[in-house]
Amino acid sequence: MTATEFVGRLRQRTPALSNTRETAYSVLFGDRFGLAVFLATVVLFGLVWRTAFLINDSYTLANGLYSLSNGQLAMTEAVYGPGLDTPGASRYGGQWYARNYGVIVLSLPAVFVLDLLTAVVELRIALVALWSLALLALVVQCSHYTDGDWVLYGGTVAVLGLFGLNVALAQPLDAGRTHLYALQLTHLLIAAFTPVVFYRLLSRMHTRRLGLLSAVVLTAGTPLAFWATVPKRHAVTGTVVVCIAYCLYRSRKPADGPVITQRRTFRALAYALVGLYAWVHAPEALLLCVALALVDIPTAPDNSPRTLARIGIVFALSLLPFILTNIAISGSPIKPPRLISGGGSLGGDGTGGTSGGGGSGGSGGLLTPLAPLLGTVESGVRPLLLLGGELVSGLKTLQQQPDDVYHAFVRSGSADGALDNTGEESVNLSLLESAPVLVAMLGALPVLRRLRLPSSMADRTLSADRVVDAFAITAFVGVVLLYNSRLPLHAQVTARYLFPLYPLGVYLFVRLPAVRKSLADHWDVFLWTVAGTVLIGGQVTVVFVALTVNGIGEAFQLHALLALGIAIPLGIWALCGRSEDRAGQAGAVLLGAATGVATVFLLLTTVEYYALGDSHLLPMMRALGELLALY
Repeated sequence: MTATEFVGRLRQRTPALSNTRETAYSVLFGDRFGLAVFLATVVLFGLVWRTAFLINDSYTLANGLYSLSNGQLAMTEAVYGPGLDTPGASRYGGQWYARNYGVIVLSLPAVFVLDLLTAVVELRIALVALWSLALLALVVQCSHYTDGDWVLYGGTVAVLGLFGLNVALAQPLDAGRTHLYALQLTHLLIAAFTPVVFYRLLSRMHTRRLGLLSAVVLTAGTPLAFWATVPKRHAVTGTVVVCIAYCLYRSRKPADGPVITQRRTFRALAYALVGLYAWVHAPEALLLCVALALVDIPTAPDNSPRTLARIGIVFALSLLPFILTNIAISGSPIKPPRLISGGGSLGGDGTGGTSGGGGSGGSGGLLTPLAPLLGTVESGVRPLLLLGGELVSGLKTLQQQPDDVYHAFVRSGSADGALDNTGEESVNLSLLESAPVLVAMLGALPVLRRLRLPSSMADRTLSADRVVDAFAITAFVGVVLLYNSRLPLHAQVTARYLFPLYPLGVYLFVRLPAVRKSLADHWDVFLWTVAGTVLIGGQVTVVFVALTVNGIGEAFQLHALLALGIAIPLGIWALCGRSEDRAGQAGAVLLGAATGVATVFLLLTTVEYYALGDSHLLPMMRALGELLALY
């Protein structure tokens, strides 16, 4: 009996289990391909996982998780880092508080699971075993789409061999950093759903093949894997943005009967995601809320008071964790920890004076009974005014300081050291240097040139995919304007403050006809180019870095030049807007090369440039880093 026949008989004997599994596939991953994307992403993130602090802000989150796991909302002990006053911590009422409480709370189950594993087996072995199980599950999923059992048997042997290699090379893992590992594991799992939902969105819009290829571009062609295990909000933001786009699409699909309820549910879920994300990072959540409302409400088929009230109730309920946390810390329902230190900026601080009292006092006794209501209205409007001020400031920066915008988005190396405020080597790549595939967005120019305005009011009704396009464009522009006045900054590595632009940008250029057709018609050329760029180009890059580069700053600039070198011809092809015959093959090659260049940068950054004291989760990656020693 073959393995396939055994699995088939097992399914026949357990129909209830099979139905439950299929339901889980549908809800979490969409289908088996979505599960395969999730497992492949988890395996990749495990390869680049470093069990150390990359950014000082992570000390604040780790200390916040430690205190919360011991029943304290305020940070009571500096278990991690030099003290409690690390970047991201806020002082209020004589106590220090963390930020991003949403991910801190989500990380609590991971703390308990890791503590349980530590009591049973050495933590390093346990985490290696979990990674090996994920790889084995990926092998099993891939075996369903191949003839014969060679993938299943050969893959199983390979997984066992890798597990044995990692166990043989294993060194003890510091069990005192459980809260850091829990944060990293939580961020990893959240980030792994970014390509999954991205695949589900594009496969519904077009085909499964295009959805899978788009997930490859997003995962391998952007810094998603680099930030996936770093306890910061960036990877979470990417997942939230993609999930909002998916819910917006599902809320617009033509349907009759009971499916109408699903459309309403997905529309409300889009706002619920925004409300929950406010618990992580309120300023960006406010921006996403405005972008969603601007696109959703004018284009919705139903804006009856009952429908809007239902959405408002769901949105308010999703804000409850955010509001309760704020009240517990500062006493204000709309003042998150990051805003309690004073100032007036959405990006960092912003309290300002109290509202309502002064205005009503000068109006005699007439408005005194309305003072609480007016104060509440003013408090609610104030964040919108702050957001509007930030967007206007970003627009002015675009007009008055184009050099800063150029260095943040196109070329970082000519900033003459301005990108590094610490006096150290500049290791901050621009948006385009981090993800050269984004230059394919230039293909929108010939599309806009051929675009004709609707001739009647009926033609102005947006389809489901056009609604998502409008949201992606609105959110993209909003993120650019929100951070324009603050960029370029030090310690960004890969333009991390602009992280939402990576999934939004990939979505926008995949939606272009020329890019879409080139990937669909020449998918094998694209994949072979990615593999060749990583396997062959990666080796050439390693040799070149070892022979010519002196220091991490020069290494980063080399990768920046490689990225821009492939971005230029890719941009020219995208501007031509052609995908027929040789032009389509050329586009697939250029897209594959740009994706591969970003992957090479990711691997070398993980293994060599930011090894963080050889702290790789997988011992085989640590051994590889020790073997390279490029400079």
